[in-house]
Parts: sequence; structure tokens; C-alpha cells
Amino acid sequence: MNLLETTIRDKEELYTLAVKYFKNINPEEYENVKFDTIIPKSISVLTDHDFIPTPCIGIKLELHRHDKLYNRCNYFLYVDENIEFVDEFLIFE
Repeated sequence: MNLLETTIRDKEELYTLAVKYFKNINPEEYENVKFDTIIPKSISVLTDHDFIPTPCIGIKLELHRHDKLYNRCNYFLYVDENIEFVDEFLIFE
């Protein structure tokens, strides 16, 4: 099965996996990673990237908090065709 078929077939499982990885972030590495709302935003198949091994699946979550420290944040999880961890990024806005 190719990455596109896997992505379409397992969409909800991929979002669940991203939430699971996000909730396991080391709190010493990232300050204040508790968010009130986690919104599944997008899933994409990466075929070419400067620093992420490709091909892979990119999963984006949008995170919101209601205090004013960080109103919004984006979490990106990248997994390979076997749904194994490749990389992750947490970007505060």
C-alpha cells in the first residue's frame, strides 16, 4: 500500500497518533505545553523536503490556550510509511 492510500485509510488513527505524541512531549524541553483545545488541521504526504527524510506523512495539529502566554501553537508529527516516528516540531505563535 502506498503513502497516499495509507493516509486516506488511516486518517483518524494518524490524528490520534499525533495527539498521543504531542501529549508525551518532555515538559522540560518545552515550557507550558498544556493547551485547552487540540484541533486536527491537516495530513499531507511529503515527497521532497530539505531536512525531513521522505517520503513520509506529515500530520498537523493546531493547539489553543485561553490564557495570553501562547494563544496558538502548531504541532507537526512526521511518520514513515510504516507509521513509525520520523520527527516532530512544536512552533509557538
